[in-house]
Amino acid sequence: MLIIAASALAGAALGLGGTTLQRRRQRARQEAAELQRRGARLAAVSDRRAELIHAGERDAQVLRADLDTELSEFEAMLAGDDARLTSRSEAADRRAQRQSGHQADLDARFEAFSERRGGLTAQRDAIRDAERQVQEAVEHSAGMTREAVIEELREGYTEEAALAAAKAARLLEDDTTERREHYATRVMEIACQRYGAPLPADRLISQVVLPKAAKVKERLLADDRGILRLLTELTTVEFEPQEEEAFHLRAADPYTREIGRLAYERLVRSGNVTEASARSQAAKAEKDLEKTVRDAGNRAARILELKDIHPEILFLVGKLLYRTSYTQNQWQHAIETAHLCGVMAQELGLPILLARRAALLHDIGKVLWEETEAVGSHAVSGATFARAHGEDPDVVHPIAAHHNDEKPSTPLAHLVAAADALSGARPGARRETLEAYKQRVDDLERISADYPEVRRAYVIQGGRELQLIVDPQRVDDLSAIHLSEDVAGRIEEECVYPGQIKVTVVREIRRSAVSR
Repeated sequence: MLIIAASALAGAALGLGGTTLQRRRQRARQEAAELQRRGARLAAVSDRRAELIHAGERDAQVLRADLDTELSEFEAMLAGDDARLTSRSEAADRRAQRQSGHQADLDARFEAFSERRGGLTAQRDAIRDAERQVQEAVEHSAGMTREAVIEELREGYTEEAALAAAKAARLLEDDTTERREHYATRVMEIACQRYGAPLPADRLISQVVLPKAAKVKERLLADDRGILRLLTELTTVEFEPQEEEAFHLRAADPYTREIGRLAYERLVRSGNVTEASARSQAAKAEKDLEKTVRDAGNRAARILELKDIHPEILFLVGKLLYRTSYTQNQWQHAIETAHLCGVMAQELGLPILLARRAALLHDIGKVLWEETEAVGSHAVSGATFARAHGEDPDVVHPIAAHHNDEKPSTPLAHLVAAADALSGARPGARRETLEAYKQRVDDLERISADYPEVRRAYVIQGGRELQLIVDPQRVDDLSAIHLSEDVAGRIEEECVYPGQIKVTVVREIRRSAVSR
């Protein structure tokens, strides 16, 4: 058993040793092959390196040859530049020599000129001395200095020129005034002839009568006219008893009076004379009249083809429907004035629609009662209202200036004033009793005569303006202001007149001379 085991162990050992030896031989062959491959690669690299070195040597030789060629060319160029520089240096030296010669010549000439200038200066001084001696001799002979003679001649020529200019200006002014008045008259005549379409307007009524129905009449007069007193509370219109069973309507303005009239007539027509009905009819009358007024304002704008006017301004235009001036309806007057102003603007080449707009709005201040009383002029209050509601300054100024509350400074302002006067002065436009007008003129002249400093008094604008020509030696500017206020105060206290009267004090000093 032991022998068998030992044999087995020995066989296993021999087999293991043979396997190990075989592996070592195989590894040695692999290593030898790897070394052989490395040797081949090294040989290839060495050959490639040799080829690269050889090619680099060839390229270096070619580059060296090129550099030698370029160096030769550059040396040739430098040689050429040296030659040209030498030539230019020689030319510069020659020019410097020539310039030195010119400078010497110029120096010689300058010295000669200096000598001649010294001689001329001496001659000029001698001439000045001779002139001064001659001037002194002439002044001594004439008995006047040169400056005095020049001043005398200047004054003489100035006076002659001023006289000639004054004569020319006077002739030009006279000619211009004559032609201006003729042309203005022609333009106004054309405007009046081209406008001939009267606009009907409702006549204002300031009186109502009692109804014929006995039952309605009794209710109106019951409780001491209690219903009428209620209408007064609702509309602020007072019903003053008149003869023949009529009532005179008294109110702050014609528009309010019309509200009271409409409320009364509607109440009477309804036959239901009660407090509730009176309140209802008064409210309806106010609402309906406001609509009528706004329609009248819009109608005026449509007639004149005007757009973009503020509704509140058109409301004031519509209110003019219930105002009159010396029996002329002011709504109709505004439209008529706008037409006339537009025609004249067309003749003068001015904007037609702008002229119509300013003329239509020129009297809106007449319905601004409180503001008009505050500023003393419907023109100023109307302009203020128009400005506050977005109107252009070219429209606002003619409104304020159409009665000279502001001095007219544009052609359109003068046109609006002229159109306003034409509309009011045309035959049949306005009426006033001769007795009332004469009494007002007499009163104004009587008040003016009480002031000794007043030389002359003129009642103009149909009795709506009083012009006082005063003695300038007795009235200064401050006294003129006090005088106008004093006369205006007396007119308010002593005279009865519609609207307002403007007092203008004219203090003027004139000097003139006559040449013979």
